[in-house]
Amino acid sequence: PMMAALSFLQPIMLRLIGVEREIQGTLSGDLVFYQEIIVLATTPFIGALADKVGRRPLVMLGVALLGIGYAFYPFADSVFMMYAYRTVFGFGVAIVATSITIVNMDYVQDRSRGKWVALASLTQGIGIFTVSQALRVLPARMAADGMPEAEIAKYLFWGCTATCIVLFLVATAGLSRGKPAEARERDSLFQLVGAGLQTARDNSKVALAYATAFAARGDVLVVGPFTFLWTQQAAEDMGLGMADGYKRGGMLVGVIQGSALLWAMGMGYLLDKIDRVTGVIVAFTLAAIGYSSFGLMDDPFSSSILLPAILLGMGESSTIIAGNALIGQSAPAAVRGAVLGSFALCG
Repeated sequence: PMMAALSFLQPIMLRLIGVEREIQGTLSGDLVFYQEIIVLATTPFIGALADKVGRRPLVMLGVALLGIGYAFYPFADSVFMMYAYRTVFGFGVAIVATSITIVNMDYVQDRSRGKWVALASLTQGIGIFTVSQALRVLPARMAADGMPEAEIAKYLFWGCTATCIVLFLVATAGLSRGKPAEARERDSLFQLVGAGLQTARDNSKVALAYATAFAARGDVLVVGPFTFLWTQQAAEDMGLGMADGYKRGGMLVGVIQGSALLWAMGMGYLLDKIDRVTGVIVAFTLAAIGYSSFGLMDDPFSSSILLPAILLGMGESSTIIAGNALIGQSAPAAVRGAVLGSFALCG
C-alpha cells in the first residue's frame, strides 16, 4: 500500500498548491506517466541486480526511498517540486515492486504457487484497504478538530513515512541474506537483462506472462490516482468539502479492495487446480467485465456504483494473481531476478 498511498493523497496536494481544477486530472496523469518512465527505465536492471547482490538490500533501499518521498512531499509548494519529490518516490516504487515480486517467487513451491500468490495479494489488499479506510476517517476528524488542511496533509504523509520505517526494519531483520544457488551472479547486468528478454522468446508462457503484466498493471494504475480525484471533484460539485470527498473515495476503494480480498484466495485455489494459461483467460474475462461496468458509471455518490466496484475488485486481483502465478511457474531459477525485472518492465 505504500506504493499506492501517494495516488490517494495526490488530490490534497493539488488543492493546497492551487492547481486549477480543469487540469487536475491531466496533471495527475502526467505525474503517474513521469513515475512510470522512471520505472520503465530501471526495472530490468533492478531485476538483474537482484541476481547479483541478493533481494534484501534492494528491498531495504526501495522502502527507504519511499519513506523519504513521503517525508518531503507535503513541503511541495509548486508543480516542479511535486515532480522533484516524485522522482525519489518513483525510484522507490521501481525497486520495491520488482524486488518484492522476486522475493514472492523465491519462497514457494510450484504446487502451491497459486495459493501463495493469492495470499500475498490478500495481504497487499488488506494494506490498501486499511490505508483507504484511514483516509476515509482521519481527514474528517482532523478537520472537525479545526486543523488546517496543510497540517492534515503533513500528518497523513508522515504517517506513511513511519510505516516505511517499520517496513525497513522488518526487511532488515526478516529477509534472507542469500541468493538462489543457481543465480548467475558473475554475469554482467546487461547479460542478465538480455537473458530476461531472451527467455520470453524461448518460452511462450513467459511471453504470455509478460503480456498479462502489461495489461494488469496499466489497469490498476487507473484506479488509484483517479478514484479519489473523481470523488473529490464530485463532492465540490455538490457543495461538500475535502473531507466528504475523501470519505466517499475511501468507501469506494474499500469496496474495490474488499471484494479483491474476498475473491483472492478463491482465485488462488482455482489457479492450483486448472492450467494457469486457462486461469489467465478467466482472470481477464472478469477484469473486462469489472472495468467496463465501473467505467460506465457517472456518479460516484450513487448506490448503483457498488456492484461495478465489487466486479472491478474481483477483476483487478484476478489478473495480478494469474500473471504472477504464471511467471513464477515459468521463470528459470538461474535468471529469476532478470526475468521478473522484464516482467515488471512490461507492467
